[in-house]
Order: sequence, then C-alpha cells, then structure tokens
Amino acid sequence: MTGSRNGWCGTAAALLLVAVAPVAAADAGAGAATDEGDKMFLDMAQQACQAADFPSLLWPFANSAAVRARYSAASVRHGVAGSSQVESAAAYAKRDAFPIVMIDFSYVTRDSMRRFEAADGDPDQLVPVQIEFNGSSDNRYRVDWLPGRFEPGEGDGPGTLIAATGPGGYLLFRPTRDCWELVEDIRNPG
Repeated sequence: MTGSRNGWCGTAAALLLVAVAPVAAADAGAGAATDEGDKMFLDMAQQACQAADFPSLLWPFANSAAVRARYSAASVRHGVAGSSQVESAAAYAKRDAFPIVMIDFSYVTRDSMRRFEAADGDPDQLVPVQIEFNGSSDNRYRVDWLPGRFEPGEGDGPGTLIAATGPGGYLLFRPTRDCWELVEDIRNPG
C-alpha cells in the first residue's frame, strides 16, 4: 500500500484489522475485559507496569477502554487548558474522549480513527500525532501530543513533523504503588 496525501503509510489490511478490532470493541464502552483484545491490552499494560516502562503503557492505555478504566485515577481533570474541570473516572470514561489511539505503530487522533472506520478503512482519514514523553524526578509522566502532517521517515511511526494541523494537548500520569494512573487530559486552546 502506498502513502496517502498526509504522509501516513499503512501496511497490510490484516495488520490494520488486528489493531482496529480491539479499538472498536474498547470504544463500544467495555469497562472490563470483555474480549480477547482487551485481555491482550490488559496483559501488555501489566507487563509495562512490572517493567516500570511508562512508554510501553501508553499503547494499551490508548487502545483499550478496559486499560483506561484500570489505570485512571478516581477523578480526572479534563478539558481545555484554563477552563478544565475534574470529574469522576467513570464520567470521564463515559465521554469516550481519550484523544489518541495507536494504529500500525503510529498514534493518530481518536476522531480520525472513527472517520477511518466509518470510511471503510480509508487511510486518508487518519491524522497522525507526534508524541513526546516527559518524565519528572518524582516519576510523573507527561505525554504531549500534537496532530500534524509528517514527512515520511524510515522505520515505524509517522516520520518528521512538518506542520501542526491542530492544537493537541497533554496527558498527565502520576505514579502509583505499582504503575501509573491518568490524572489529567488537557487540550490546548485552538
């Protein structure tokens, strides 16, 4: 498959189905592990936690509602910077607004993934996202994300960011006794 006009390159349709099916099931409102995709993502998250490997936790977190339910704080601050609000984890999960998802080794916006699915897998619908992990001395992690157009690069991922296409935002995770939990999902004004 060749690259689309936004520089995102796909691979075999079979790989796409493996990545998309668990996302669709997770987005359907699964609060607990109800299918093999959620079970796989919960196992991946547990392994990331045991290895104290935060970047490896983000993929299952982004792709599974069951993982988000398990690894979110009791309350989550969300909204646009400067006017965000705190709500229960259950209310946050019900909004189904976690901003990113991974497909084919690249993060994309969740809204673009929904358009992709509605358009029968048209890769031109996907909006790739630049991800930056920032760890602090107290083991908190901030994940800055920015949708954009990318110059294709070598290897996995979207390539080199050449232009932002949206405001993006950040996700803040604080450490727990044995892992991390989401405490903030803040969008940049735009």
